[in-house]
This record gives sequence, C-alpha cells and structure tokens, in this order.
Amino acid sequence: MHMHKTPIRYFQGDPWTIVETGFDPHYQRVSESVFSLANEFMGVRGYFEEGYSGDHLLGSYFNHLYEMMDIHHDQLFKGLISQGAAMINAVDWLFTRLWLDGEQLDLANSKFSGFSRKLDMRLGVLTRELVWETASGKKLKLVFLRFTDMHSTRIGCQRILLEPLNFSGTIQIRSGLDFNTHYEIGAGWDQTGEGGFQKSGQIINFWNTTRKGVFDNGWAIQAQTARSGHQLFSSFRLNSDQKLNTSLVKDEKFIGVDFSLNLQQGISSSVEKVIVNDWRKTSDVDALWIHGLELTQQYSAVTFDSALIEHTAFWEKVWDIFDIEIDGDPDVLQGLRFSDFQTYQSYHGENADLNALCKGLTGEVYFGWVFWDSEIYSHRLMMFVDPAVAKNLLLYRYNRLPQALERAKQLDCEGARFPFATITGTEDSGTWQHVDLEIHADMAVAYAIWHQDKICPDKPFLYHEGIEMLLQICRFMASVGGWSPIHGDFGFYGVMGPDEFHMMVNHNCYTNVMGKKAFEFTFSVLDEMQREAPAEYQLVISKTGVKPEELEQWKKMAPKMRILKDESSGVFEQHAGYFDLPHVDIQKMSIDQIPIYKNWAYVKIFRHNMIKQPDVLNLMYFYSQDYTLKEKRANYEFYEARTIHESSLSPSLHAILAAELGKMDEAYKFFAYGARLDLDDYNRNTEQGLHVTSAAGVWASMIFGFGGMRTDGDVLIFNPTIPEQWKSYHFRVYYQGAKIQVIVDQENIHFQVINGPSVTISIYETNHTLSTERLALKLRKVN
Repeated sequence: MHMHKTPIRYFQGDPWTIVETGFDPHYQRVSESVFSLANEFMGVRGYFEEGYSGDHLLGSYFNHLYEMMDIHHDQLFKGLISQGAAMINAVDWLFTRLWLDGEQLDLANSKFSGFSRKLDMRLGVLTRELVWETASGKKLKLVFLRFTDMHSTRIGCQRILLEPLNFSGTIQIRSGLDFNTHYEIGAGWDQTGEGGFQKSGQIINFWNTTRKGVFDNGWAIQAQTARSGHQLFSSFRLNSDQKLNTSLVKDEKFIGVDFSLNLQQGISSSVEKVIVNDWRKTSDVDALWIHGLELTQQYSAVTFDSALIEHTAFWEKVWDIFDIEIDGDPDVLQGLRFSDFQTYQSYHGENADLNALCKGLTGEVYFGWVFWDSEIYSHRLMMFVDPAVAKNLLLYRYNRLPQALERAKQLDCEGARFPFATITGTEDSGTWQHVDLEIHADMAVAYAIWHQDKICPDKPFLYHEGIEMLLQICRFMASVGGWSPIHGDFGFYGVMGPDEFHMMVNHNCYTNVMGKKAFEFTFSVLDEMQREAPAEYQLVISKTGVKPEELEQWKKMAPKMRILKDESSGVFEQHAGYFDLPHVDIQKMSIDQIPIYKNWAYVKIFRHNMIKQPDVLNLMYFYSQDYTLKEKRANYEFYEARTIHESSLSPSLHAILAAELGKMDEAYKFFAYGARLDLDDYNRNTEQGLHVTSAAGVWASMIFGFGGMRTDGDVLIFNPTIPEQWKSYHFRVYYQGAKIQVIVDQENIHFQVINGPSVTISIYETNHTLSTERLALKLRKVN
C-alpha cells in the first residue's frame, strides 16, 4: 500500500461532533463543505449567513434543480453532447445582516473572539458561536443555529441568539431571501488550477424573479431559471422573544425585512426564521406560487423548536439502524459517522424522482450529476439500512428509460444507453471519452436490479420495470458489442472501464464480465417469468418488441464473452494489451506529481499501466463466490501495486478485499483513510464539496470489509475480522425483514435478531438460523 497523501488535522470534536475551534480564513471553503447540511430535497454549505467578504462559496442547492448549459466543441461530431444540465446555486434562505453602532458584522473585517463551529451529527444541527467586538468596544456574543428538516423536507430553520456582554442597546437586523447567488463553476472547471474553479470576475446568475409578496406575518419570493424554466418558491416567517416591528425591503431578486432588537446586558435575546421552500419543473408560475403559499400556510404553526423535535426524532430512528460503534478508535469512528451522516442526509430515498448525487448538495463540482456510484454504492447501502426505499433508486432509472432509449439511437445503437453523468435523464456531460466509452453504467443498473432481487426481492417490480430495463440493456449491449473475426468470441471494443486511466480499450475485463452477468441474469428472469408470471412475460415481450431471434443472439453472447486471464499467475488482464503497457513504479513517484490530473499532461495518463481506481478487483467484491481466495490474492497484489488511488471510490474496495485476504494492517489504513478523506482533506479538494457517494463506500468497507459480509451466496454471508487497534465493534443491518445485530471483539462474535423473523445466514462457511436468542461463536483469524 502506498498513497502520496497526508492528512490535515484541522477539525476536532468527538465521535458524534465535528468542531472547528478558532477561525482560519484560508480554510473557510473546506469548513463550508464539512459543515454542509441537507435533507435530500435541499442543502446548504456551512457559509456565514450574515455575509462574508472573504474567500468563500455561498452554496444553496436543491436536488435535481438545474439549468441547461451549452457545451462547446471546436468540431461537432454525431453523438457528441451539445447541451447539458447542471445543478445551480439557488436562493440564500439563511440571508441575514447585522449592524451595531453602524458597523456591519463581517468576519473578514470585524474584530471577534471565541469562534467555534460544531456539527452535531446525532441531532443534525450546526451551531456557530463568537463574540463580536465593535470599534466602540461593545462585545456581543452571537450563537447561530441551523438545520434542514429531515422530517418535513421543505422546511429549513435558523435561530440567532444575541447576548450583550458589556452594554445594553439596539441592534439592527435584516433577514430575507436572496436570489442574487453566484454560480461559481459556471465560469469553468479547471483541473490544473488551485480549487478547480476558473474565476470569472463577475456574478453568474440564472434566476429571474417572477413573484414577490407579503402574507400573514411572512414574506415570499419566487424565481425561474432562465432556460430550463424551473420554478423555485421560498417563504419565511420570523419569531422572537421581542415584538418585531418590521419594514419591507425589496430588490430585483430579494425580499426581506429590517427590524431592531433592544438588547439588555447579560440577557440573551433570540430571533428565529422558519423557511418553506418548494420547486417544480414547470412553466406555470401561478400554480407553484399558489401551492407555495398553501404549503406555507400548512406549516404556519411550525417553530424552530417544534421542527427540531421532529427532526431529531427522525435522526434518532436513523441512527438506530445506521450507527456503527467502534470501541478503541474515536478518530476513525468520528470519520465513519461523518461519512454516514453526509451520505444519509444527502439521499435517503424519500422521492423516486431524486437520486444520490456524487457530491450530494455540498458543492458545484460534478454539477449535481448522478453517476454509476448510485447503483454500486448508494443502492447497496440502502438495501441494508432502509430496504423499503432502496427500490426508489431503480425506479429513478426506469422513469428515465425513454431518455436512455433515445440516447442509444444518438450513438447508432439499439436498446437503452443509461447515462454516465446525468441530472436530466440523458447525458449531461460533454466529456465524451467518459460518457460515451464507460458503457459499464448500463451494467451497473443491471447489477443493482440483480442485487435488489437477491437481497430484498420485489417480484412485481422485477416482472415489470426491472425486466423491461434488463431487456433494453441487453439490446444495447448486443448492439454496441462485437464478435472477433479471429477468435470468434464476443466482447466490447473501444471502451473505458472504471479505472478511467485507459481509453478506447478492447475487452475491458470488468465491462465484459458485468455484461456477461447482465445477459445471464436477464435470461434467468425470463425463464422464471415464463414459469411464474406468463402474462407479465408476454406483456414485456410485447412492450419491448423483443424478437425470438434477438434472444437467440443474446444467448450466444454470454458464454462467448472474452475474459482475459494469465493462467499461470491467476491475474485477469484489465484489458487487451494491458500487460504490455510501460510500467510506472508508483512507489517511487514524487509527491509533486500528485494529483495526476493536475500535474500530468492529460494524454500521458493513458500510456502507462498505472490505474486510478479498482477495475478488475470490483468483480471479486461484487461476485465474490466466483473467485478463489488464491485468485483474489493474486489480483489484489498485482493491481494494488499499480493503483494511485486518485479516486475517492478506491479506498473502500481495497479495504474490503484486504480484510478478506488477512492483510489487516492494509485494510485498516485504507478504511481509516476513506473514513477521514474529507475531514482531513487528503485529496486537497474538500473545498469543492464532499465525496458523498463514495462515503457510502466507507459504510461498505466496515460491513463488507471487517464484517466480512457478502451478498452473492444462497444466503447472506459473514466472515468477521477485527483490526488489532480495536477492542470491539458492532453494527446492524436489515435482511429479509429482520434487524440483525453483529458484535465482534478480539475473541468472540455475536449475532442476534433484535427485531423481526428468524433468518438463515452463513458464518464462517456454516449456516446458522438466527433468532432473538444471541448466537456466540469464536472469532476466526484470517491467515
């Protein structure tokens, strides 16, 4: 194991909190990312609501609220994307300004002390404290609290506490809703520059205000994106322990109020803001305005405290199944919980029209797109944490099947080409070498359908939406693949695998195997339907227009799929010709070459055998039972030595396989690195937003790594291990309606159903039926 990355230990706290003590303006963007809050529907970075003239990124985002962008090519060829979509910065619903003695609070210029920020992950609340000292010597203690309501996701709440320490007097406050937000990445994404952003020198804003209004003790504004026509409604009410005499403030893209508070020395006063946000993909301005006002009325009795009760109750229920306890490693546990917290608040399956975004709702890089991470990482997690909503991630793809069918036609193919990077349902990225060559995005959808049926089967879904997608995926694979005129076998040519450091390759092992599995699973479902659901079988055959001769062709492709392997070593060749590529000894690579995308000429990357992230190794995780331990060891040792771990998706997979192979020191290091990836800014890009979908891999590296869980057997499989640094750990998962608790220490393992029916699982290759009675076994060491 060799990674050219070092941590920056800036944040403090404990396993349930992330704390920033003292303020470093150079670290503000990183802190804004780390202190992001979301509830799947909307999210905000941890920016200062009172305004800040220093370097920062005020970010307020709504899941799948996007604007259309032109994509420019010097030469336009058939199949290239000329227009895409990107999640844009939206209304600043936390907008606040404070004046004392005519001086405005701005931490870039104001004098202050006692600064701290704390994210309480158990409660989902962000708190910031400071003492502001004005030029006249007045000291005012300020406490800012905020949360995005997980129970009622249209609600956001803010509370400000103000306590004068050495004076009594009046403070002026402005509170409002501001659409004058800057879409920073709209100026361009520069992979070679610091921070990754090109600076435009001007505000990039896509909002046009369509409505403003005052209603019973509240204020509202509505705006529309310039090209996509999305409508966003926002309203707020104020509550205080003082009577507020407000005066209206309006600007082109702003509505708010000015008011004053009379402060008494040593006594804390408060002002609270309850915000209601709603948006729709509609051009009907009046319809959303009316609905927004109705929604505001519906929540008219909501206060900060009443919303907080429901919000924290929601998190308590989540942590009951989601929390993992580690005894003996508080720093890693903090990172693990942070990863889990950010994963779940960004997406928890509330809405089948939303999805798990690569960066969640924490920044603008990757433009709010959905990648194949969704099916491989997020769906896997949801099946064991909240199986009732895991299917929503697959319904999301099904609801966009028409766009996938159209995209395949644009590429001169048949069937469905599910997009590599999307927010609209079609391809939204113009980086053609990824979006057009990484056809394994289709196989990821097929894999997730297989996985869903394996772990939490839903036959009505499988026999309708699932099989329809599978048939169109097979149709696409048959049309995009080809037969070798020399060897007579089938495979995929001119593709890119998950590695992404090798382009236009033939017979990528991962892509070929995943394609083979997709063909095989589709035929097993068709056979099952002919026996169990003949009417549904005829319906889907009729709907898709699949002909008998197509099925016959597909049946020949799976057994003839070319899988390249060196039989003497047991190593599968990543793609044709990979073994013959010039070698890069990453052990000797100097730190100034990292990150590769910044320091290597782009074309140089593709000429060597260095890989970015797992490719072949994914197969030994997804389909563990298909490979011997000897094969796993040979491939792990060969490919890990060539992996630069440039992707946040890399550490979790390596932790999982290292644990299985008994490489416990490596497994622990990969796991710890993944858990604290963003907290310690290992990649030096946390400022751009968090690696949210790969954070789901941190959960997997715990459950599938040290817990030794595998999902491709006849029953759920466990082969627990434990790092020597830990005294014990425990976790819970749902399986077949049962909530299973697993406890592992240095000597023993314990399994128990704590709620639900008895279930059969495999532990160390022996089947056991679990019940509410605890099963105790000796821990088995891995050689």
